[in-house]
This record gives sequence, C-alpha cells and structure tokens, in this order.
Amino acid sequence: MKDLVRFTTTFGLLSTLIVTAATSTQAQPKKPVLPNTPPNTKFSVERQTGKCPTSIGVWISFRYYEGGGEHTVIADTLAIAGSSRIVRSNKKLVEFTAPLKKNFASCVGVAKSDEYEFYQFRLQNGKITFRVELPPDTPANPSEFTARSIVGSRPYVRWAIAD
Repeated sequence: MKDLVRFTTTFGLLSTLIVTAATSTQAQPKKPVLPNTPPNTKFSVERQTGKCPTSIGVWISFRYYEGGGEHTVIADTLAIAGSSRIVRSNKKLVEFTAPLKKNFASCVGVAKSDEYEFYQFRLQNGKITFRVELPPDTPANPSEFTARSIVGSRPYVRWAIAD
C-alpha cells in the first residue's frame, strides 16, 4: 500500500512539473527578429541645419485580432547611426537614442508622419532619438506596450490597442 501511495504521489508531482514546465515554455515571448527585407516605410527628414539623411527606414507591421490589433515597429537607425539604447520608458512612452555617424553628426532635423503619428525621430547634438508615444487610453481604446528592446542594434517596439 505504501508503494502505491508513493507511486501516486510521485506520479502526481511529475505530472504537475511537466505541465508547469510546458506552460511556462509556451508563455515565453518570441525573441524579435530583424526582417531580411528592406524597410517597408520611409520617414522623410525635415532638415533644419547640417548634413542630414533624406529619410529613415522603418519596418512597420500590424496584426489585427478580434477586439484590437498589435503594432510592431523596428527603426532602421543603424543605416545612419551607431547602436541604439533605451533612454526613457514608461507606460505610454519609450525613447531610444544612438550616436549619428560622422557624416550626419551635424544634422538638426525631425522625421515624422501623419499616417504613423505615434512615431517620431529627432536628430540633433550628434544623436538620433526615436520616440514612440502611445495614444491616451479611453474606455473604448486602451493601449499598452507588449515589448520594447533592441534588435540588430536597432529600436524595436511592439504594442497593442483594443477597439
């Protein structure tokens, strides 16, 4: 009888561990991957002074799902700057910065889009700053960051919004 109880207890514990391990493995977010295609969007740079790039490439994708959608953006800052890093982050805002390459270090300008109003680039003081600012929450449209990191030395942001 003791052997049966020991076997049942051991089997129950192992089953729980296997299910827990499988669940926690599935819950791990996928590591972001840099696309192997050119950026699908370009932000024109409005030059104020200095030598500036004409545009900044960005990979933007959107995945619809019932009740909302998920936005993914990767800014191709490595084409004009060094490695990016996160310098500011809170519930509704994330900012990345990177040192501009020597040929653009004198640039003062901005790049933004009416279509992609939540994304903005600022070039000044020998740096590029990429800013993602989510819309204010409303009862009908809450939004939140689901990931913010660096992929291939570039800014990476994923965020979701409910409809």
